[in-house]
Amino acid sequence: MEAPLQQRVVGAIVLVTLGVIFIPALLDGSGYKSRKVQDIEIKEKPEFSPLIQKKVTPIPTPLQDNKKEQAEAQKADPRQAHKKPIKTFALQVGTFASNENAEKMRDKMRKAGYTAFVHKSVAKGKTSYKVRIGPEVERSVLEKVKKNVKKAQKIDSYIVNHP
Repeated sequence: MEAPLQQRVVGAIVLVTLGVIFIPALLDGSGYKSRKVQDIEIKEKPEFSPLIQKKVTPIPTPLQDNKKEQAEAQKADPRQAHKKPIKTFALQVGTFASNENAEKMRDKMRKAGYTAFVHKSVAKGKTSYKVRIGPEVERSVLEKVKKNVKKAQKIDSYIVNHP
């Protein structure tokens, strides 16, 4: 017998042997039990002890606090100042006697990317126009802006309370 024919015969014998061993195991009918309809028993409704209601004081949420403040604000006289004003800051970069010069400086700051505005003030009968950047709630933010303005624009500035 030649080698390729001998290999084919050995392979056929191995396949037949494996078939004889495993096919009966697969077709022994064990799957019949799993397909059989099974009766399911459901127990009666379980009984639970009654719940005890405890009264808990509600915790106010920020939204509820805000509603309370709005209700108080509606009751209060609108001509009076708010009890707790918000403290904000601005960075003053220039003071001018004419509005035109102040607006030029404001436009220059805006082109540089800052939120700038002109604040008109009257002191001792003299009107001045102050160019400011901001306002910001955090003073530390304006400290950084102040350094940037000093470096990029070569302008000395200082932080003031706003408004």
